[in-house]
Amino acid sequence: MIPHRMVSSECKKAMQNITFYIENKIAFLGLNRPDKKNALNKAMITEIIATLNMHKANRSFRVLIIYGTGDCFCSGADLDWMKQGLKQSKTQNIDDAKLFNTLFETIYTFPVPVICEVRKSAFGGAVGLLACSDIVVCEADSTFGFPEVKLGIIPATIAPYIMSKMGNSNARKRLLMPEPFSAKEAQAEALVHFIADKEPVREKTLAIARAVAQGAPDALIQTKALLRRLEEHLEDESSKLFCARMIASARISNEGQEGVTAFFEKRKPAWNK
Repeated sequence: MIPHRMVSSECKKAMQNITFYIENKIAFLGLNRPDKKNALNKAMITEIIATLNMHKANRSFRVLIIYGTGDCFCSGADLDWMKQGLKQSKTQNIDDAKLFNTLFETIYTFPVPVICEVRKSAFGGAVGLLACSDIVVCEADSTFGFPEVKLGIIPATIAPYIMSKMGNSNARKRLLMPEPFSAKEAQAEALVHFIADKEPVREKTLAIARAVAQGAPDALIQTKALLRRLEEHLEDESSKLFCARMIASARISNEGQEGVTAFFEKRKPAWNK
């Protein structure tokens, strides 16, 4: 088990653009370029991917919170990196796009539930991070937007996740209209789930994370896997059989036996003691 709030000197040296620690069964990954509004550059993306891959089998936490240090979640892709792309070959630009693909896929398929906590704003690729997560919490005055078409580029790497998260109609409206939109609009269009309008956003996020962490560890992981399978093969007959087998296995699993028994005995299950 990785000690809470402890990171080896080797990891500290390697992670210049993010922070990572574990506390009370919750992991915290911070985007840590506050002077650049936590803009996503190649180094940051590489560190996020490496850190999540390092911890995807770590069972000392049950939920992951992704947040931005400073007063902003993330402004999207780094402008200096975008400027470099103007001078790069098509192959080099494809490699950069593939890096974004890997980032989004790594978050989307991360085994435990992922919560994104948004302070102030999220634009472009930053909204892609939200779309890949399971739960999104933001401040009441947070703003969101997709400025890509205004810059003459296409939101290609985030589009599949935006479509999945917000639905076809909302995705068309937002990806084609590069004007910022509010937290309430984002919630109405399924991008945001919770708005912290009466308490600090971290307080709201922690309350949600603690509620998620009450779930049995294996059940949380398997439920995420089930949802991914259904999203990809909703009408497939094999998915119905897959669901039947999953619930049958869960009922006879150690967690299933303990959870149901604890319920009838009116006590906490072993994983919450």
